[in-house]
Amino acid sequence: MKGDRAVAIDAAAVATISIAILAASRELMVMTAFVPGVMALRTVVFCQLPHEERELTALRETAFLIGCAVLGGFNDWMSVARHGVYDYDVPVFLPELSPIPIWMLLYWGLILRFVATLGRWDRLGEAKAGGGLARLGVRSPALNIAIELLLVVATRQLIYRFYEDPIWSWVPFAGALALFAVLFGVDARGRWLALLFAVGGPVIEVLYIQVGGLHRYHLGWLGGVPLWIALWWVLAALIWRDLSGRVISALAVGLPVRSWRAARTRRRACRASGRRQPAVPAGRAGPRCSSRRSSQQ
Repeated sequence: MKGDRAVAIDAAAVATISIAILAASRELMVMTAFVPGVMALRTVVFCQLPHEERELTALRETAFLIGCAVLGGFNDWMSVARHGVYDYDVPVFLPELSPIPIWMLLYWGLILRFVATLGRWDRLGEAKAGGGLARLGVRSPALNIAIELLLVVATRQLIYRFYEDPIWSWVPFAGALALFAVLFGVDARGRWLALLFAVGGPVIEVLYIQVGGLHRYHLGWLGGVPLWIALWWVLAALIWRDLSGRVISALAVGLPVRSWRAARTRRRACRASGRRQPAVPAGRAGPRCSSRRSSQQ
C-alpha cells in the first residue's frame, strides 16, 4: 500500500464516527443511520483510488470490509453478550438478543479495515521480508498463521475467565506479546504500528468511556480502561497486520471477472477448433490458439 490517500480515507472514516460517538452515542436512530452511511461513503470514495493504491477491486474491497465487520462484531459479541467482560451503556434495539448496538457491530468493520490499511502503509517504515518463523529457519506460512491464531484464542479464553482478576487479567496478554516478539520479531513498520495502538487505542477508549459514555470495563485503572485492553490493542494490531495482509494479497491475486470469462471463452473456442491455447500470465490477453502440431515442435 504505497498511497497516502487510502490511509487518509480510512482514518477520516474512523475519526468521523469517533466524533459522532462522543457527541451522540445515546441517539440510537441517529447512530444507526450515520454509521452505515459513513461506511458506504468511505467505500465509494476508497474504490475511486487508482488500483495500485487500493489493491482490491470494488467488489472484493466491499467483501473484505464486510468480513472485517463480521469478525470484529463477533469478537465484541462474544466478549459482551456471552461472557460479560465489559458492558455497553448506550441504547439498543433488541437488548435480549444483543446488548451491543447494531451500529457498533458495523463500526468494527471500519476499525479492522483501518488497522489493515495502516499495516500496509510504507510510511510507517520498512516491512522486513521473510519475517515470521523464517527468522528461525522455519518457512511455513500455515504454521505462522496457526501460532498467531493460537495466541488470539488463548488470550481471549483467558480473559473470559479472569477479566476481574487484577493480575491474571493482563499477564497472559503481556506473555503473548513477548512470545510474539520472540517467534516473529517486530520490524520497523510493526514497531510504529505497535506504538500507535499502545497510545492511540487506550486514549480513544478513554474518550469513548469518559465523554461518549459508550461502555465500561472492570478494573478500569487507566481512565476507565483496564491494562489488558492496552496490551490487547498492541497484540491484536500486530497479528491482524499479518493476517489481513495475507487475506488482501490472496484477494488481489487472480483474473478479474471479465478477463476470466474471456479466457474461458477462448479455451472453449480452442477446444472446438482442435487447437490449444498456450498459457499466459494472468491479466494479459495472450495469443490466439496455436495448433497442437506447432506447439509440440
